[in-house]
Amino acid sequence: ATPGTTAAWPPPSKQHRLAEAMYQALPPSRRRASVLPYAVAATGAVAMVVCLFQATGDVSLGAIRRSSAFSMAGVRPAVSRAGRVKVNNGLYDSTSPLDPYLIPGDLPYNAKQVGFTTAIEHAVRNRDLAAVRQLEQARVEVMEKTANGGSMGKWEEAAAQAALRRREQLMDLSIKRREKEDELVAQLKREGQFSINDRDQYGFSIDLHKIVHQTSDTLVKAMKDYSNGPRLISMRIDVDPMPWWDTLTPYGMELRTVQLLKEKMGYRRVVLLMEDPWQLNGENTDGIEVGRLDDANFCYDADAVVCLKPELDTLDRFERVVSASRAAGNRDVVVMTGNWGFPSDRESKYVRQHAKEVFTGGLQAIGFKMDPVKLVPNIGGEPYPLPQWLIDAGYKSTGNVAITGNSGTGKSSLNNALRGLKPRQEGAAAVGVKETTIFPEGYDFEPAGPEMKLWDLPGAGTPKFPLDSYMRTMGIKYFDEVVIASAARFTETDLELMDELRSHGVPFIALRTKVDLELRNAEHDAGRGEQATLERIREDIQKNSLLPMERIFLVSARRPNDFDFPALRQYIIDSLHRGVDVKLAKALNRKLDIQEIYNSVV
Repeated sequence: ATPGTTAAWPPPSKQHRLAEAMYQALPPSRRRASVLPYAVAATGAVAMVVCLFQATGDVSLGAIRRSSAFSMAGVRPAVSRAGRVKVNNGLYDSTSPLDPYLIPGDLPYNAKQVGFTTAIEHAVRNRDLAAVRQLEQARVEVMEKTANGGSMGKWEEAAAQAALRRREQLMDLSIKRREKEDELVAQLKREGQFSINDRDQYGFSIDLHKIVHQTSDTLVKAMKDYSNGPRLISMRIDVDPMPWWDTLTPYGMELRTVQLLKEKMGYRRVVLLMEDPWQLNGENTDGIEVGRLDDANFCYDADAVVCLKPELDTLDRFERVVSASRAAGNRDVVVMTGNWGFPSDRESKYVRQHAKEVFTGGLQAIGFKMDPVKLVPNIGGEPYPLPQWLIDAGYKSTGNVAITGNSGTGKSSLNNALRGLKPRQEGAAAVGVKETTIFPEGYDFEPAGPEMKLWDLPGAGTPKFPLDSYMRTMGIKYFDEVVIASAARFTETDLELMDELRSHGVPFIALRTKVDLELRNAEHDAGRGEQATLERIREDIQKNSLLPMERIFLVSARRPNDFDFPALRQYIIDSLHRGVDVKLAKALNRKLDIQEIYNSVV
C-alpha cells in the first residue's frame, strides 16, 4: 500500500503519521511516491516505514518547510538553468548553498559541520522538537540574510542596493507630491482670486466666504423642504480657523449665515434671539432684528426665528423656543449651537421627546465640520506635534525655511549672509567656532517680503540634539523647505537626516558651504582648476543625496555674490512664497463635511 490509499494499515505509529503528513502536504497533481515497503511481525504490530518522496514542489513538515530548489546541507544542488528561481528582486540565485557559520554561537547536532539537513534529520529521528525548532529558525535566518546563497558580504551589498532603491522611490514620491501641490495652486489661480489678503465686503477671506455660503445653502435647502407643520432645525458649525481669519468675530460666521438665509429666501423679517443680546455688541447684524430669548412677543409676524447659543437643557428653557415659534405663527425655528444637555440626562431626554411632540413638521440636525488643513504629508508614521515656537510664529500663514546640518558648518554665517547682515550687526545670528545655536531661532527674511522666516536650527547629531529625536524636537516635518548645509563631504549624520526627510516627505536642498576654501585646497594639493573642482563636488553631492542638480548649491558666506549664492537666495525666496501658496491652496481646497440627521438635535 502507499500513503493516501484505503488499504488497511498496521496500527498507526509516529513513523506512519509522519509519512502520511508528508504525503498529504503535496498537491494532488504533484504527488509521486515509491512503493512503501513494510513488514509486520507476527508477535506484534511493528512496522518499518521507508518513504522516498520525489517532488518538484514544496514539502511541508510541521515547522520545517523545504524546497527542492534549496540546499540546506550547504551543497549546491544540480538543477538546470530553468529550474533556478530568483528571490529578493533577482539579487540572488536560489541554488547557492546555505552557510550555517553565518549563525553566531553553537548549533545542536553539530549542524555547522554536517549541514542543516543532516542535523535536522538527526533531531527529527531523536524526536527532539526543541532542536528541530532551533535549527529551522537558524536556517530561515540564513535564508533571509543570504537568500539561500552568497555570503554576508553579498547580503550587505544587497541591503545597500535595497536602501538605494528605497531612497530613489521616496525621492520620486517627493517630486510627484510637489508637482501635485503646484498644480493645485495653478488651478486655483486660474479659477480666480488667490490671495490671503483678498476680502469680500464683510471682511471675509476667500475660504471663509466659501464656508458661510455652503452653510447658508444647506440651511436654505432645509427650509424649502415640504413639511406639514412647524419644524425645529438645529445646526452646529465646527471649523478649524486659519490665522488669516483675523477679522472674524466670535459670532461672525453664524450671523453671516443668517444674513445669507434672509437674502436667499427673500424673507422680509428674520428674528434672532439670544440669552443676552448685548453679546452682539460690535457685531454686524445688518438686516437682522435681535431680541431676548424669553421675549416671545418680539417674534410676532416674523418669517423666520433663529436662536443663537440658547440653553435648552430643561423643559422650562426649551418652552421659550416653543413660545417663540407660536408667536411667529407656528414658524420653523433654527437653533444654532444650542446646549441640549447630556443625552444620558433624564431631563435632556424629556426635552428631546417634547420637541418631537411640539414640532410636528419634524426635527432635523445639521452638522458642519471642517478638519484642520493637512499641511503635512500622511507618511512617515504618526505626525508629531507642532512645536510651540512654530505656532507662536504664525506657522499656518507664513513661509518657513530651515537651515540645518552638523554643528560647525557655518549655518549661522550663511543665515546672516542671506539676509545681508554682518556677524556683529543688529539682528544677526551669533557665530563662532563652538556650537552657538542651542535653540531654534526664526529671522524675518525681508528679501522675500513680510511673514517670511528663515530659521537657524541647532546642529543635528550632537549630544544635545541626537539624530533619533532631532526630527521631532525641531519640528522638521512642518517646514516648507529644509537646507542641509555641510562644510565638507556629507557625513553619515547628513545622509541619515536626508533619509529622514525623504521618509517624511519634507522637501530639502543640499548645500556645500565654505566652497572657497575647498577650491583653494584642491588647487594647492592637486593643482585642480576651479571648474573641475566644482563639478566633482556637485557630482559627489548628487550621488549621495539623489537630488537633481537644480537643488544642489555651492556657496561661501564670505562671497555672497559668487558661486551659487545669488541662485540660492532666489531659490529660498521662491520656496517661501510657494510654501504660503500651498498652505492657502490646501485651505481653499478643504471640504466642508455636512451631516444631516432627521428626528434628532445637535
